[in-house]
Amino acid sequence: MSTPESEESPGILEPYSEPPPAEPPPPLPKRSGWRMTAQIPNAGREPSPGLTDAEAEASWCAVTAPWHPALLAKSAALPRIESVDAPSSPARDEVRIVVDGLMHRLPSGFAPQAADCGAVLIESGSDRDKTIAELLERVAAPSAETQRPHAEDFLALGLSRWLVQDLITAMGRPEAMNEEMLAREAFAAADAWVAGDSEASASRLKAAFEVLTQAREAVYSIDAYLIDICLLDPALPAGAAASMLEPPVPVTFLASAQAIEAQAKLDPDVVPKLGQAITDGLVDVIGGTYSEAEDPLLPVESTLWQFRKGAEVYRDNLDERNVETYARRRSGLWPQVPQLSRKFGHRFAVHFALDGGRFPVRREPKRLWESPEGSTLETLFRLPIAADRPSQGPLFPWKLAATMRADHAATVTLIHWPAPTAGWYRDLRRASTHSPVLARWVTLDDYFQRTDRPYESFRPEPDDYGSPYLAQAAASREPAGISRFSTHHRLRARLEAVHWMRTMSRAVSASQPDAVVDAEAVRLEQRAIEDAEALLETRRFEEAASAIDALESEWSQALARSMNGSAEAKPDARPGFLVFNPLAVARKVAVILPGASPDLRPEGPLVAAQLTDEGVVAVVDLPAFGFAWVPRDTDPERPAAEAGQVSANGRVLKNEKIEVEFDKDTGGIRGIMAHGESTARLGQQVVATGLGTGNDRAVASRMKGESFEVEFAGPALVQAVSKSAIVDPSSGTTVAKVEQRCRLWAGRSVVELDVKLSDVDADWAARAVKGDPWSNHLACRWAWPDSSSMIRRLTFLSPETTDSERPETPDAVDISTRRQRTAVVFGGLPYHKKVGQRMLDTILVAGSEQAREFRLAVVLDDDHPHRSAANFVTPAVVVPSDFGPPPAGDRGWLMKIDSQAPAVIHVGFTPETYDSRGWGIDVHLVETVGYHARCRLQFFRPPTWARQYDLQGESQGDLSVENDAVWLDLMAGELYRVVVAFG
Repeated sequence: MSTPESEESPGILEPYSEPPPAEPPPPLPKRSGWRMTAQIPNAGREPSPGLTDAEAEASWCAVTAPWHPALLAKSAALPRIESVDAPSSPARDEVRIVVDGLMHRLPSGFAPQAADCGAVLIESGSDRDKTIAELLERVAAPSAETQRPHAEDFLALGLSRWLVQDLITAMGRPEAMNEEMLAREAFAAADAWVAGDSEASASRLKAAFEVLTQAREAVYSIDAYLIDICLLDPALPAGAAASMLEPPVPVTFLASAQAIEAQAKLDPDVVPKLGQAITDGLVDVIGGTYSEAEDPLLPVESTLWQFRKGAEVYRDNLDERNVETYARRRSGLWPQVPQLSRKFGHRFAVHFALDGGRFPVRREPKRLWESPEGSTLETLFRLPIAADRPSQGPLFPWKLAATMRADHAATVTLIHWPAPTAGWYRDLRRASTHSPVLARWVTLDDYFQRTDRPYESFRPEPDDYGSPYLAQAAASREPAGISRFSTHHRLRARLEAVHWMRTMSRAVSASQPDAVVDAEAVRLEQRAIEDAEALLETRRFEEAASAIDALESEWSQALARSMNGSAEAKPDARPGFLVFNPLAVARKVAVILPGASPDLRPEGPLVAAQLTDEGVVAVVDLPAFGFAWVPRDTDPERPAAEAGQVSANGRVLKNEKIEVEFDKDTGGIRGIMAHGESTARLGQQVVATGLGTGNDRAVASRMKGESFEVEFAGPALVQAVSKSAIVDPSSGTTVAKVEQRCRLWAGRSVVELDVKLSDVDADWAARAVKGDPWSNHLACRWAWPDSSSMIRRLTFLSPETTDSERPETPDAVDISTRRQRTAVVFGGLPYHKKVGQRMLDTILVAGSEQAREFRLAVVLDDDHPHRSAANFVTPAVVVPSDFGPPPAGDRGWLMKIDSQAPAVIHVGFTPETYDSRGWGIDVHLVETVGYHARCRLQFFRPPTWARQYDLQGESQGDLSVENDAVWLDLMAGELYRVVVAFG
């Protein structure tokens, strides 16, 4: 909006005249006193890679100590910095401060020359206060003055001058510094400080910082960003977080939810302080999961628990705030992070790990990190500078110059624990309270908000990442660093079976006429399951196993009661067993039937039965997400099991689909092949690595067979045990004894292999504890004949081609040719190492691993290996039933999916869905083939409504319901959640 001109205002047609030039500042008065020079390595040059922390800390001390105001007030000129290798000639009234231990690098005769002319030559170590005290003594300044406030601000000014000078030198503009103006303001501030005028001192000091800021702006006129990241860990003492809130400089805490929870318990006052600092824009918290677990190696639902529990804890301790940036200190990067983080409401991510491992690095500070199904996160890729390393301080301006030259938004990140930190970092932090001298300090959230969203995406492959977990477990002497993953996978599978049985029991009961869902009872049931889940995910495996045992018994019996209904009244009721299948995979399962007749004959879903040492074992044909009823007693009218389904002939075990031959010399598996094939697909031995001769040349162990015995030979099971010794051929020492028990079941294309190790050589074990676990281990070695076979490992339940020498997967590796697919199933054992082009070692024992019994399997021609992996770790549940079969018949399904591509990983019950639609079922799925999947999810009764949700409960859209099914559309590799209402 314009306003009319006043009569006094000049007309718009009057000629423009230049304003008069500003009065030049008066010349700086000539000062008398000392001249101080710091003699440091690499002065004015980028530090060499060999710069040590000790030299760097002494350099920081030498450069900044002369800037103490009591010393500045007695100086004739600002302190200088020179190379220790090429100093100027000493003169009278000079003080030369040489980095401790580098006196020998001064030119020959420099020290006598300094003594002759009256110059002072001292050494500075890492104690800046001591150096200042020595300088004060040499220049006869009263030491009492050093106790006045704000002295550290002058020291920060000295550091800033050093770093800015190096920055403008690196940018090619060393003349950009206005030394005269800086001297004017610095000396005025020092004189005012000595005179006790704190207000004038602070004002002139701020002006001195502004001079440095102007020098930086001369070479980079827009904002450069400095992101200060402070690490928090659950083991830190009280006050760790609070210590970073003063002075009020933007800081970002990288903290798992468990770390925030620990700080809140130790220091309750920190919670409101953190909340207020976040409100003020001075603090950001980044993280995402409850604890920094080994997410890429855990079951999907375990990873979801980490995110879910983490979100709850953050909200409880951060005034209901959600963490928006996914970040970890510990290695945990993998391609699925963007998808999982998006499902839990995260918007940003940090793409680096601080404890080792392999991950791809990008040149740009930011990119869009894209997961296989298309989710993206705006991600920081800039590797941080360690602010607790003195040697990183001299590097700081050179790294800042590099990003100023190359990046659209210059970005530098710092990383450190609350304490200790390097002196240069503390000075730099203090300087930022006066002016953004080198860069603007921002929280990470503020950085993402201030800078443009990148348009380039980054879509890594699974092989781009490698974890350091095995090496870390060995270094920390974990007694179950490998086997605990197997325990975790099996317990999680059983817990998900409990979820399914509870859901089906509740659903069947709620489907009865006039049934009412007791919301309070449901809440208590859910709480019990959540407590068991928390025990499992916090690695209290023994407690978790006990809790899951109780829950499994409770809900299997509840589901059996729901299925039986009024079966007690049936006149033809027979005692038997209900067998439940909690997987979305139709399968033949091996179960134990307690109290069954020893001569039980095939009937209905019962394929075969057999008496063993453990009782009567049986193979039962189960529908997906269904049940089967088998009798307890033999029906004499039925024929016995067909002979020849399983058999043993010498060292060859067979069923209708597979042949397994054991090698007489080694005791390992000579070959596994499909029935009728002439060439073995796979061979197996147990090997020891880390063996050597006197000249430390590695040698291969030898496996020597000792005995072979067939324990059972049908009609349901053929089982044999082979015993061998692992021998070091260089010394003849027996490294370990091996007992391998192999099982084939009637009707199943699965080879089950139990490996038991014993008598492990003490010398080898001691070397393994100290050595690299990837080179010193006992392993199950798999070998195949075709070096051109495609090797794919399961990642997020999807088979991904791998060329990695160390392909990590706890589930399975698929070895494929044009006509054959052979899956090696690991049951949770995650660490594998390629040996040449045709062998793979599954590591069993390394480091301090104490487990000696392991379970593995080989499955032939399964187009969806995730099913084999789930089948192997998820047992069917058997419930004795006095009245059977149930009214629904001797077999049936309760829910199913008409496509094999999606894996159903969770089925839960909810007493209330949405819009008062009553009870429902919560289902999680993962697409595993890599293509869009349109499929139907069917239930034993027609649903009334269905809706897709993210994992925070946000609606993603309603779904089509058709009769007893819900239509689903899954993107390739998508984690999908649907809630189906029935009430």
